[in-house]
Amino acid sequence: MTAQIGRFIIRDLAPWEGKALFRLTGDPVVTRYMGLRTHQTVDEATTLIEVYRNSPTKWQAICPADNPPDVLGVVGFEVRGHQVTMSIMVRSDKAARGVGREFGAPFAQWIMTHATVWRLWSYVHVDNIAGQRVTERTGAIKEGRLRRFEYFPNVSDEPQDVYVYSIVR
Repeated sequence: MTAQIGRFIIRDLAPWEGKALFRLTGDPVVTRYMGLRTHQTVDEATTLIEVYRNSPTKWQAICPADNPPDVLGVVGFEVRGHQVTMSIMVRSDKAARGVGREFGAPFAQWIMTHATVWRLWSYVHVDNIAGQRVTERTGAIKEGRLRRFEYFPNVSDEPQDVYVYSIVR
């Protein structure tokens, strides 16, 4: 799948892009509040690409429209009936600063144009202030707190609390 969202393109990650994905998944700042352990090798990132190629959750590379090989981040989404779950992970370097903020709202609007989608939702670790801000900038509203909802292996071996956000039609 390929789509243009504002000044960005989302596209499938290719199996040979493990190094580009590792710039995200190997960075402990980026993966702190993600549901995967920080990767130690490019091979781990490459394996993850293959896992998501065969998963109901789709991981799409977020790239500048004028430079599609440059993976600035990844948007993950899963469609289940009338709802879509979304997560965004963006590189922490200067080149990717502001991508989550700039990409998130147009992506949410694009998802909500699909006739069968009535709910776009996401959850964010309660301590992930930056993630909460980016999520709110998509137009999502905080619905509440789910206690002990999800594992964040870079934070703790115990399930953690999250805030749930949504956009509904």
